[in-house]
Amino acid sequence: MKSKHKLILFIIIVSIYNLLVYGLYYFESNFENTNIRNLADAYWYSLVTLTTVGYGDFYPITFWGRLIGILFVLGSLGILGYLITELSVKISEYLKKREMGFFGTKMKNHCIIIGWNSFSKRVAEQIVKANEPLAIVVNQESDLKDIRQLYSDDQCFVLLTNLKDYESIEKVNITDSRRVYISFESDTDTLVYTISLKKRFENINCVVAVENVELKSSFNYLGVQFIIPKKEIVSKFIASYIFEPNVALLTEDLISTSTEKSNLDICETQLSESSEHVNTNFIDTFIKLKKDLGITLVAISRNGELIKNPENNFKLLKDDILVYIANGENKQYLN
Repeated sequence: MKSKHKLILFIIIVSIYNLLVYGLYYFESNFENTNIRNLADAYWYSLVTLTTVGYGDFYPITFWGRLIGILFVLGSLGILGYLITELSVKISEYLKKREMGFFGTKMKNHCIIIGWNSFSKRVAEQIVKANEPLAIVVNQESDLKDIRQLYSDDQCFVLLTNLKDYESIEKVNITDSRRVYISFESDTDTLVYTISLKKRFENINCVVAVENVELKSSFNYLGVQFIIPKKEIVSKFIASYIFEPNVALLTEDLISTSTEKSNLDICETQLSESSEHVNTNFIDTFIKLKKDLGITLVAISRNGELIKNPENNFKLLKDDILVYIANGENKQYLN
C-alpha cells in the first residue's frame, strides 16, 4: 500500500513538472527577445535550476515565465533536501542492516552459537580465545549490543533475526559450519529447536548442553553427537578438586583455550594425504612429536571412534584425527 501511494505521488509530481515546463515554453516562446524558444530549452532550464547548477545560459524574461522560474527555484530547495534526507536514510538503513548481519557471511568450517545467555557467553569466550571463526545468532537487540561490546567484527559475525526464520539463519552459512551449538535456558526449548533445525538442515553437526541427563537419548535419536550434561561435568570437577586437586587444576588448564606458552591445551588435527605422519606407527609419531615439538600424542579418532593410548604398532591413516597435548606456542605447528 505504501509503494502504491509513492507511485501516485510520483505521477502527480511528474505531471505538475511537465505542466510547468510547458507553461514556461508557452509564455516565453511567444515573446520577442526570449532565449527559451522551444521545449528543449525549457526542459534544460528547469533541470539546471532544479539541480541548483545554474549555468545561466537560459533564463525567463516574462512575468509568468519568471513566476514559473521562482517555482523551480523553490522546488530545487525541496528536491535537494529530499535527496539529502533519502541518502541519509539509505546510509542509516545500510549500516543498521550490516550491524544486524543482514548481508550474511561467507565463512566456512566455523562454529555457530544459536541463543545467547550466560553459558553461551562463556563458550563464545573460549572459541574467540582460540582464534576460531565464530558466528552467533540472536533474537534480541540487547543481545546484539552485548556481543558488539565484547567482540569486534573480526572476532565474530552476529546475526539478529527470528530464530525460527530458517531462511535468515542460512545467512550464517550453517551448512558449511563445523559445529552448531544450541543454547537455551530450558532443555525443552533446546530439544524442540534442535528438532526443527535438524529437520531443515539435516547434515549439520550439533552440540547441546543440558541440565537433564535423561534427555540425552532423545538428542542422540536426533543425530546430535555431542550432548554435554552440565551438572554431571560440574560434579566431576568438584569431586576432583576435593580428592585430586592437582589433577583438577591440570584438567581445567587442558580444556580451556591456552593463550600463553606456559598454558597447556588438548588439541586435535586431522591428517591430510600429504602429512608426513600418514602410514607411520603410533609410537614413532609419538616420539617424533614429543622430541621435535614437545607435543604429547594421547589418542586417535578414526571413523568417529576415539582410540585412547593406541598400541605402539597402530598405523596412522589419512583422515585420522590426532588428539594431543600442546602448549600455547607449539600447538600451531601441527595445524
